[in-house]
Amino acid sequence: MLAASLPAWVLAGAVFGILAGLIFGERMAVLQPAGVVYAMLLESVVYPYILSSLIVGLGSLAPARTWQLIRASWVLYLFLWIVVFTVIQALAQAFPSPAPPIEIKPSVQVSVMDLVRTLVPENLTAALSQNLVPAIVVFAVMFGAAVQTVQSKTSFLEVVETIRLASLRIWQWVVYLAPVGVFALFASTAGTIEPRMAGSLAVYLALFLLGTVLLAFVLLPLALSAIAPVNWREILADLRPAFVLALVTTLPTSALPLIQRISEHRIAAAGHADDEAKDVTRATISLAYVFASLGNYFVALFIIYAAQHFRVSLDWVQQLMLPPITLLSSSGAPSTTISGAGFMAQWLGLPSATVPLYVEAMTVTRYGQVALSVSAYAFIGVAVPFIYFRCASWRPLRAMTAIALGVVLFAGAVSIVRALSNRLFSPDSNAAILDRSLDPDLIRDVQAVVYTTNAEELPPLAGPATLDGIRDRGLLRVGYGRDVVPFDYENAAGNLVGFDISYAYRLAHDLHVKLELAPFNWGQAQHDLIERRLDIVMAGMYVTEQRLENLQATNPYFESPVAFITHSNRARHFLTYDEVARARNLKLGALRDSAIYRLAQHLFPKAQIASLETYDEFANRPDVDAALWSVDQARAWASGHPGYTAVAASGMGAPLMFAYFLPPDATTLTLYLNAWLALQTNNGFRDAQIAYWIDGKQRAPEAPRWNLLDNVLIPAL
Repeated sequence: MLAASLPAWVLAGAVFGILAGLIFGERMAVLQPAGVVYAMLLESVVYPYILSSLIVGLGSLAPARTWQLIRASWVLYLFLWIVVFTVIQALAQAFPSPAPPIEIKPSVQVSVMDLVRTLVPENLTAALSQNLVPAIVVFAVMFGAAVQTVQSKTSFLEVVETIRLASLRIWQWVVYLAPVGVFALFASTAGTIEPRMAGSLAVYLALFLLGTVLLAFVLLPLALSAIAPVNWREILADLRPAFVLALVTTLPTSALPLIQRISEHRIAAAGHADDEAKDVTRATISLAYVFASLGNYFVALFIIYAAQHFRVSLDWVQQLMLPPITLLSSSGAPSTTISGAGFMAQWLGLPSATVPLYVEAMTVTRYGQVALSVSAYAFIGVAVPFIYFRCASWRPLRAMTAIALGVVLFAGAVSIVRALSNRLFSPDSNAAILDRSLDPDLIRDVQAVVYTTNAEELPPLAGPATLDGIRDRGLLRVGYGRDVVPFDYENAAGNLVGFDISYAYRLAHDLHVKLELAPFNWGQAQHDLIERRLDIVMAGMYVTEQRLENLQATNPYFESPVAFITHSNRARHFLTYDEVARARNLKLGALRDSAIYRLAQHLFPKAQIASLETYDEFANRPDVDAALWSVDQARAWASGHPGYTAVAASGMGAPLMFAYFLPPDATTLTLYLNAWLALQTNNGFRDAQIAYWIDGKQRAPEAPRWNLLDNVLIPAL
């Protein structure tokens, strides 16, 4: 038995770990390996324990008793699934309907085999290495059922039982290290986590924790007291060590042996302390780990939230299929919910940022997830043996009380959040793109001048179009395009910003020269370079045959598929190239005198192509059905224009390639820039710019995370 004082020591380790993280901040990251090792040791015995428990539990039972166990448990599992998905749907009503999407693309066909592999034990070793818990359990169940039919099985079962007991003993040894391991886990987490949970994400987190906590500590214990001869207070008292250990380690599996002992103790008190009772409880606890991990199923609430967050509408078929897909893809260990979230995101067409957002939210939600799973294991572990041995104490009044209390609590919470949804889920606006700015570290040491007059009105540059020519004059003049989001554009403060502008500052910094930024007309870009009014054009320009013939071009630094911008209510009419190409009386817009204009004429000869000065003009042209642009530029534009959507249509052909263009005689300078661009890829600069300007992620904070030592104690001295 675990020492009675261990939960107190574990809590003390957690408290002191949090304090250490708050005091020393990011320095506590050094303890992360120790915490990870402790968690890995706890998980290392989970599969041997589950496999051996299932094989011994089922193998020791007669076939008739196996069917009796199934009859005693299937209704309870169905009850739990109905309850958890009803609660999830109720909580989801607090989210408003999603705004029109910023970007849509044709649905990705998800292979059914991806789900089948999680269920069918094709290769047990592979299933163990990939954490495919359902497949592992299916194997153990089949093996245990097969052992039932073997005559001489006593010796084999003794060996497997020895493995189970050894796994349990290792688990006990590791658990005694819990105070130290938990201290390391909490110190590293508290010292490095960023308190950036705000806005609608905070609402999702609150709803998640509300739903899991109420189910774990109120409704499921009340429901259990309506079946087993035990009251609500006794259940929570029994489960206190299991909750403490599971929550501080965030591993619900660490509570399984404790729950099994609770189950054995309760059924023994009812007069069933024989080997059959032990076999039944072992098999029940092992099956509960797979089929009653209710906390995992709350990934469905995240998927509904993500659809709202990323502006993806779910049709009635997708909403109907969400519960069974969740059950199949998120059973077992908490880590399976990450792959489950990825699987469902792909199925529903959610963006790639869905899984990182889920992982970030898990720093908070995993506690509710673990608590609910532990409570569900206990519900199954205690209730099933009582029903199996026909000694359950049915109390309909308590069941009705649990249901009524749940309805009142969840209805009240949803009503309050729903009433505040207009504030909490404010619609996106131009701030998404117009509030972005250049990195202060990037522009700090660069003397820059931004012209408003076109480059054709500037005097030609002195010296040759070479690297030495730029360094000798101490000046680099870059041509930029107006309103070419997210590459070159003015932000809300009126400053010239963008992906290519960042590259221009970086190049000037690396060459130790001044920087001049001059706008140009698209029809004059080639002339401005030939006349030496510009050293280089960095303006989200596409690679075309004419430009390659007449100018020097760097290697492509970015590529993006061709896409449409259209009104959100018409977006699904532009999902495939063939459908658009066959359309009659279609009017498409494209930037005047640009490569995209000529491409539009080539791709859609039946359509009328309208000339646009800027893409902002499209918003004031009701006669234009859609505009052509690259998908990344279209997405950035749509994020600042509510009611419009970027459509990444299929079958549009080769992507648009972006390059920087130079005068025709700038051969050596072009070679230098190719090497320089490769260096920016290798040193991470390109990835940082894509993350900020293309993907819309925030920059990492410059200052270290706040901590007492650096921000309070040292300044006080």
